[in-house]
Amino acid sequence: MTSLWKVLERLAPRLSHPATNALVLVLLVSGVYLRIQDVGYPFHHDFDESQYVNSSQSFLTGAPDPECCHPPVGKLLIGVGMLLSGNNPVGWRLMPLIFGLQCLVLVYLLATSLFQDRRAGWLAAAFLAADGFFLSYSRSSLGDVIIAGLVLWSVLAAVTARGWGGAIACALLIGTVTSVKWVGLLIVLPATLAIVLLKRAPWYVIFAFALVPVVHAAFWLLGFELTGKPTSLLFVVEEMQRRANFHLGFQHFINPLESAWYTWLVMWHPLVIKTQQVGDTLRIASAVGNPVLWFAADAVLFALPVVGALVALTPAWRERWFSFFDLTATRAFAILWGSWLSMLLLWMSGKISTYWYHYLYAWGFALVLLAGVMARVDRRFPKVTLGFVVVVLVVAAWFAPVWAELPISVEGAHLRLPFRSWW
Repeated sequence: MTSLWKVLERLAPRLSHPATNALVLVLLVSGVYLRIQDVGYPFHHDFDESQYVNSSQSFLTGAPDPECCHPPVGKLLIGVGMLLSGNNPVGWRLMPLIFGLQCLVLVYLLATSLFQDRRAGWLAAAFLAADGFFLSYSRSSLGDVIIAGLVLWSVLAAVTARGWGGAIACALLIGTVTSVKWVGLLIVLPATLAIVLLKRAPWYVIFAFALVPVVHAAFWLLGFELTGKPTSLLFVVEEMQRRANFHLGFQHFINPLESAWYTWLVMWHPLVIKTQQVGDTLRIASAVGNPVLWFAADAVLFALPVVGALVALTPAWRERWFSFFDLTATRAFAILWGSWLSMLLLWMSGKISTYWYHYLYAWGFALVLLAGVMARVDRRFPKVTLGFVVVVLVVAAWFAPVWAELPISVEGAHLRLPFRSWW
């Protein structure tokens, strides 16, 4: 018992102000509770849940996959949840919930490993816990939080790789996330950057990423085997071409739910992914983020390349930078900013229809980046960090009913979501 207490004491938050430690734990506990509570509500499919659930049921029964666009892994994973808990609302949402909870741990591990500072890890986990974007998708039978979790896993594997074993694990994870949606392949860019920049493993282990297409093809073949289609590589190529052409054939901005990638940075059109009304009471799941975290992360994301250029070009700025951030933090910022940008590249291309939930894959890295900055602020200005965490908590409490489908009046919902583009 004494040993367990020592372990818990060693892992506990170590921020500079005791009140900040307590508030971080409040954010984490409440974030976990809001994700788990009544996850089986509503008792029917909402938004695009039917697309995933029906496809998952096809994999379980051997029927043809009715879903038109994506590789099989997201649907297979949701099917695992249905195997464990049944073809019911809890079973539909079990695997997204598990991945949503995993993300809390993953951002802690990623921030701690990159910044070599547990306070960055605790802040990252607390920020993600207090974010409605991740919270709402953790409670829905959709593949997006699975992708967000797997890209975090992939970069974590690259950051912690010490040799071929870590690089192969990273390649397997990248192959897996690519087999949920093809956008996942872009995470190979920051994974490569992490291995080369951190030098924790020899640079040549990046050749392990040659396994990514092998893993991807293997998942296609598994899906074909389960649904009675031909299990040949030629058929894999034909199916991939067919689905790629389908994606490229969409007309852009015909669907009113679409939004351009640059509007995500100002939370222009977050989606309401579940809604139920009984009388004057609403239960909704809005994917709007926590505005405090959102715009603080924006400020960091926009400032870093500008300051980075000044640091690279002028000795005075270089001296000022390294008086506040060490080389470890500098490398961490580069990897996280690169991860965030990489997960936007497909949507920036203008070739694919873009929706609010596509930003979820990049957003986790933005929160870890913000946590790293605030951890450094906490060393010198602990009251600033405390004040920031207090505001994050207050705003999260205000938005919690429209994130987690808690009963609320119509008037209360509109007070929290005051803009037409938020509905």
